[in-house]
Amino acid sequence: MKSQEFYLAACANTPQGGIYRYVMDQGRPRQLGFNQLNSANYLAYSPDRKFLYSTCAIGDNGGVAAFQINDDNSLTFLNSMDAKGLSSCFLCTDPSGKFLFTANYRSGSVTEFALENGAIKALTQVIQHEGHGPNEKRQEGPHTHFTQMAPDGKYLCVVDLGIDAVKCYPVDPTRGIVASGVKTFSDVPAGSGPRHLIFDRSGKIAYLANELGNTVVSMRYADGVFTAIQLKPTLPATFTDATKVAAIRLSQDEKFLFVSNRGYDSIAVYALDGQGGMTMTDLVLTGGSSPRDINFLFGWSKFAATNEFSDSIFFYDYDAKSGKLTPDGNVITTLPRPLCIHW
Repeated sequence: MKSQEFYLAACANTPQGGIYRYVMDQGRPRQLGFNQLNSANYLAYSPDRKFLYSTCAIGDNGGVAAFQINDDNSLTFLNSMDAKGLSSCFLCTDPSGKFLFTANYRSGSVTEFALENGAIKALTQVIQHEGHGPNEKRQEGPHTHFTQMAPDGKYLCVVDLGIDAVKCYPVDPTRGIVASGVKTFSDVPAGSGPRHLIFDRSGKIAYLANELGNTVVSMRYADGVFTAIQLKPTLPATFTDATKVAAIRLSQDEKFLFVSNRGYDSIAVYALDGQGGMTMTDLVLTGGSSPRDINFLFGWSKFAATNEFSDSIFFYDYDAKSGKLTPDGNVITTLPRPLCIHW
């Protein structure tokens, strides 16, 4: 993208719901464009960054939508398709840009689509997870929450909150997901409810945010297999009210990790040793209710939190030496249910 521009997904199923394009103009956010899309949830680029994909709602089902990214970063709608699942909530492409994968939270499934010239050509697979966890209200069945290709380009990592697992599916460049070769990581405390994960640039260390356990676990990764290293809480020991983890991000130099808490509306900051060791250094309030996503902006000196239930996006200055987030005075209060910030 061009300097200082970014996209925000607002999840309202109304004419105001969709994908907003913003720019940081002399340190302040300014809206540049808008594409209406019902229940826009999370966003992903094609490998060449010529196309943008979003989860959405199609009738009562979840779905995905494809957009062409124009020279000025505005978006042109290409098409959309039903995911044959409920509550599509995350998506990614394979390294070649031939396939698109989405997690369908309520139905606990993964949908694979074939792509052609950036558009969604056909639904090619639906993989249904099975099982449940000990949390009867939140883990009565599988709840796929995240899809991401591993850095080796060989496996699709699917995080399932409902069954306390990360499933790694082999991906064939021509055939897509090979479900029979799945490898499963489940070495987290029962009821943890894993939600999102992130890899470092080495591809050998990953960090998994656990929504229900309010924890983060560092892991080694090799050839579709995760091995747990360290588990850390995201909350102060004295906090006992209802809260749940959401997003996870790494700083550009990978010296700091950030995890958002919803309920105890805050961002937990950890110093990293690069080997999986984590030390909490700060807890920063997000200036709103339920920070569903957090992310750096272009240039890595700005940071933002999307507060879903207060319809606000809160901005920070970031100090790379200390990992410190300091509110910069900017707040967007015009987006209905902001969920994802993407650049």
